[in-house]
Amino acid sequence: MNGFIQWSTLVLALVHKCYAGAYIPSTIANNKGSAEYWTCDTGVDLFTFDYIPLGLGPYSEYYDAICGYPPAIGTILICSVELAYDKSEEYHELIFKTATSSCDQYSSYHYEWTYYKEQYENATKYYQPLDEIANISLPLYAPTSPNLTSLELEYKGYRGYYFDLDSGTWFSVGICGYFLLLIVISAIHNFFRQTSIARSINNSKFSKLCQKYIIFPTLFPNGKFAQECGWTYFSGLFPNRIQFITDVFLFGLQIAFYCVSYEYKGTWWFGSPEHAWQRFVADRTGIMAFGKIPLLVLFAGRNNFLLFITGWSYSTFLHFHKVVACWMALDTLIHSVAYTINSLGYYVLYLQDTYFACGVAATVLCGVILLQAMHPFRKFFYEYFLVIHVVLAICFLIMCWYHCRELGWLEWLIAACCVWFFDRLIRIIRMSAFGWRTATLTVVDDQLMKVEVPKPAWWYHSPGTYSYVYFAGWIFWENHPFTTVLEGDNLCAYIRVKRGVTYRMWNRLIANNNKLQCKVCFEGPYSNGGSPKLNKYEEALLIAGGSGAPGILENAAKATKGKMIWVAQSLQTVKAYQPLLEKVNIEIEIYLTKQDGSNRACTVQDLFIGSESENLSTESSGKESDSDKNVELKGDLNNVSISFGRPNLDELINASVNNSSAKSIGIMACGPPVMMDDIRNIITKNVTIWDKSVDFFDEFQIW
Repeated sequence: MNGFIQWSTLVLALVHKCYAGAYIPSTIANNKGSAEYWTCDTGVDLFTFDYIPLGLGPYSEYYDAICGYPPAIGTILICSVELAYDKSEEYHELIFKTATSSCDQYSSYHYEWTYYKEQYENATKYYQPLDEIANISLPLYAPTSPNLTSLELEYKGYRGYYFDLDSGTWFSVGICGYFLLLIVISAIHNFFRQTSIARSINNSKFSKLCQKYIIFPTLFPNGKFAQECGWTYFSGLFPNRIQFITDVFLFGLQIAFYCVSYEYKGTWWFGSPEHAWQRFVADRTGIMAFGKIPLLVLFAGRNNFLLFITGWSYSTFLHFHKVVACWMALDTLIHSVAYTINSLGYYVLYLQDTYFACGVAATVLCGVILLQAMHPFRKFFYEYFLVIHVVLAICFLIMCWYHCRELGWLEWLIAACCVWFFDRLIRIIRMSAFGWRTATLTVVDDQLMKVEVPKPAWWYHSPGTYSYVYFAGWIFWENHPFTTVLEGDNLCAYIRVKRGVTYRMWNRLIANNNKLQCKVCFEGPYSNGGSPKLNKYEEALLIAGGSGAPGILENAAKATKGKMIWVAQSLQTVKAYQPLLEKVNIEIEIYLTKQDGSNRACTVQDLFIGSESENLSTESSGKESDSDKNVELKGDLNNVSISFGRPNLDELINASVNNSSAKSIGIMACGPPVMMDDIRNIITKNVTIWDKSVDFFDEFQIW
């Protein structure tokens, strides 16, 4: 059902985009014939026609004659056809359509393009050569043609102008095409991972080299990807290497598109070559900025059908959202600066025009959005960031609309608005289907609470599912993504307390004696799709830490062969996930980092019953609660070992892979950023050494 909705969204967006083009000024592939028509418009200005304008159009005094008086119509159309390098009927039709659009916009007449075709055919019958007219200062009563040789220079100028104008559109299409290529390549790779093909080829030398140097590594050797870089108030997130490579190619495309030859032929009404170049740069970059808006909206949407097709995580799409946004901001800046220089002496006068003032406002909003979206603001004030970001983005789109509603290029905005609308619509449908349900909130560990709510009958659940959780209140729109697990007939989210809404709910929970009932809404289900791919491998190695334990435990419950490594702070943390732990049938190694004791292997029940009387010391190295001393977990799980202290993940992962009898191993991990970067770097270092087919599924997301 979700896939059908997503595909319907795309189809409807494209249909709306195409349908809107008939009613909204369009410039995509719509400039052919314009150079000839407007060059001849200049030539026709030399003639006088015995015609009184109707005065119903904005520029009727001039355009009514060439749009409604047959001798004038015939003159400009004969000139246009004769001037054109392309003599085909198809190109003639484009000239007639140019006449239709210009007359619709400027004159009192609103004819179909076929009318102008008929007028041209009629004019050829009554054509009077220019050299046969005795006095061209007198009114003309028959169609003629201006001196085409005298118009050649201006014609070249117009051709150059429209080439530069069209290039912005086609370069925008090129950027979209680049991402389409990435999507196709990723879709093929994702298909391989969804089937057994990837398992078969991952043991090849070429595949392992790609994994080691392109797919798995952080940007720099042993670097950071999940962790933030920088300082407290000046920080950011680095891409991984494959993301950086795609960003470099995008950089190359952008620079090439900025620098491709600007066609300027001789002196023309833009003035000097420098003045014309300023205008051409401004036009091209402005159109390129518009062409990125649909990508921005698509990549930021939660219901993006490309998530399923490519297998990319939502955080990967948000990475591209941010990169494209930076390039769009640069396009906008160049566009605005070039037009400002081009408008020196007239800038204040131009500000009186709505389109110009809205363009300035859009540029300012773009800069504010970019500054407001910097990592420290997202990190410390995420709820405020999100609301302000959406409001500013809507204001930006409105300003863009009024900036170009008479100029064109609104197809890009129409497409963006359609994608945004349907993403929000599907979110509303998801939330309405779930409704506001009564949930039970309990404290299960230090700064860890559990939200438990009855599962709707329609909810499709799989390991790795996550939902956006809303809490009823005066700021009910705040939401955050949390891994959602299934415990009996209930959906549960284990939430680590941070800032914002989770902190407020924690305080309410503590004030209510560690248990609370309130209304919640789960927007979902969403999924990274890692679990089906993991199942294609003979053996699974699952690594969990911190808040990443629930999703990994659910995947471990589905695994039939393999091992789970769990890094937790204390036995109390392990107890918090008892319902999930009881479902796991593979070997589990638990490492307690904030508790001392003697290592031991046993069943879960044997491990905790009588632990004080045997060799399991519960004396904590830090602040250990009394509840840790008497933890009792029910179940009959074999092959569970518990160790104390921080594990050496390099040794553990290597030993797990090397000692496995399986020919293929899928490694899935979710945990704190430092741990995730360590795991990524360990796998990158050893993947070419291991003699097995290995794949890595990173379930951690950050943005």
